Amino acid sequence: MAKAAALFVALDYDGTLVPIAENSGQARPTEEMIAALASLARTPGIRAAVLSGRGLEELRGLLPVQELALAGLHGLETWPPIRAHTGRIDVHRVRADLDRLLLAVKEKLGDAPGPRIEDKRHAVAFHFRGFPKTAAARMRAAVQAGFGDALEGSSLILVPGKEVLEARVAGVEKGSCARAMQEKMAPGSLALVLGCDLTDEDLFAAFARDGITIGVGSSKKTRARYVLRAQAEVILRLREIEAMWRSTRPGGEAG
Repeated sequence: MAKAAALFVALDYDGTLVPIAENSGQARPTEEMIAALASLARTPGIRAAVLSGRGLEELRGLLPVQELALAGLHGLETWPPIRAHTGRIDVHRVRADLDRLLLAVKEKLGDAPGPRIEDKRHAVAFHFRGFPKTAAARMRAAVQAGFGDALEGSSLILVPGKEVLEARVAGVEKGSCARAMQEKMAPGSLALVLGCDLTDEDLFAAFARDGITIGVGSSKKTRARYVLRAQAEVILRLREIEAMWRSTRPGGEAG
């Protein structure tokens, strides 16, 4: 940090800033977490960003910190905007393809119960958390079969996560989005990234050579160089990062 011109802190949301919840609507940040993020984002020389599979507008509501950079749908939606990152994506075609997928999955399920569906406008997540294993396996198979029938050869891909399958735009992922965010900073910045899900492996891979990568959780199968065993540790580490950064600046204090 002492050698860095600036610090770029990129964070996942679910499982990193907040505990994983059976219902995504229950996964809300504490006041302490919002305060820690606000303090970090307002520190001179630090750019803090949250990258999530959630939609951008939802992230804005959950994290009311003006100084935070945000990326929703794994980087498809960004604030401030990074137009060059996503190229020319026909969002109307994406929506039409997702509607076809939803119909195909419904047909595959028939009268059987289906997974919880999270419609994010330009992505759709099928959640299996909380269902019995046999039911979840049947639902997963229906989603995969529906995707194969409706969207084979389309611009969408089906990506696995923790007890979820998500249909989203191919070629849009957190790693390239975070890189594009960092490129807006002054040369010589240091990246520090934290994530917990399979979708965060792209984030870790993007900064494997020149960043500090930290996986949150007990999984040993990760590209992250370091691991925090518990999500509850994250808020403490964010405070430490800010204090350490301040201590490396001229006239700074360790805090």
